[in-house]
Amino acid sequence: MQKLNLSIILILLNLGPVMAQGFTEPFTDFFSERQCYVITNSGERIVGWLRSATESRGFITRLSLKDVDDRVHKFKAEDLQSFSVKPDFVSKLSAVAESSNSIREILDTNHEDILERGWIHYDTQNMPRRKRKMALLQLMNPTFDEHIKVYYHLNGSKSMPVSLGGINLTGGEERTFWVVKGDSKPIIVRKASFKKYYNLLFADEPDMFKRIGGKPDFEAFAQYIQTYNELKAR
Repeated sequence: MQKLNLSIILILLNLGPVMAQGFTEPFTDFFSERQCYVITNSGERIVGWLRSATESRGFITRLSLKDVDDRVHKFKAEDLQSFSVKPDFVSKLSAVAESSNSIREILDTNHEDILERGWIHYDTQNMPRRKRKMALLQLMNPTFDEHIKVYYHLNGSKSMPVSLGGINLTGGEERTFWVVKGDSKPIIVRKASFKKYYNLLFADEPDMFKRIGGKPDFEAFAQYIQTYNELKAR
């Protein structure tokens, strides 16, 4: 509760910085009876209300929804291209609380993005570390995912806390993402070896290496993807 109160105070006082467009803040829970829609593998769009979702290792593997005609549809992840759900206010407050593990995380988090989020988007991808197993992964760059898609790695590595007087100054920031480029196989991009992944992901656009002018910065990953999209669109 203390973390949540601190986050809300900072939001109300508008103390956070003006954020450049980056990855969306992840939601770790949402509730049934929320408006949602799915796109099936045949391209059909079904709109309705979420009844239930089954998770495995933090990834959605099954879900059911009731459509506008009160018909119930049940899906496995492999039956769908994507799934989107509207978060309620409680889910948004929960996401705010999750992003307030440290002072740095509070100041670096785009709370406006969380509170104004219209939809949480998921795509069906190969399940991390599970051969031939599909799951719905939460997309973190829905507005600039033309070539590279970045997904929330729920059980991935996070930075360790550094405290002063019982208050965490840093800690809790993401250090791994689940990434898919085009039709390639998913990879886990890690902060500890980001230079290797930067070279792998952006090698087909040499101008990326001219623009960066130094060692690739994991914290700028979202900006790199946007620059890459601009170069590909030339």
